Amino acid sequence: MRGRGAWRLAALPALMTGGLLLVAACSGGGDPDQRVGQIGGVSELATYAYTDAGAEGLYDYLSEEVTDACTKEQVREALAGHEQPTGWDQIKDIKFQSVDTATATVILTYNDERQEEQWTFVREGTSWRIDIIPGLESCGSAG
Repeated sequence: MRGRGAWRLAALPALMTGGLLLVAACSGGGDPDQRVGQIGGVSELATYAYTDAGAEGLYDYLSEEVTDACTKEQVREALAGHEQPTGWDQIKDIKFQSVDTATATVILTYNDERQEEQWTFVREGTSWRIDIIPGLESCGSAG
């Protein structure tokens, strides 16, 4: 009985060190999980801006490459043939092509239906922006 307790006590520092290493590996600026949360947040905020203010509401969430190529009115015209979502459901399948570029499946609601769309995101400074969404092919890097 005494040997068993001593083994547990001796193993405790090793287990604690392993746990700390795991925590350290899952934190920090380059952690993909942090980027996933940031991209998810941008997709959600942009979608609700789009649902509330139309395509022009989406403009503030677009990459510089898109906004340099298209005005708010051009974005509205480009998305005129694309149904406006009524809400955001979730984001999934985020894949990083580089540290600053990712694609993801964004699930939007259109009235009572859910629809998946492929979006591309780019990091500009410390923020993530939308670079490509369906309907914007004529603006910026998508065109």
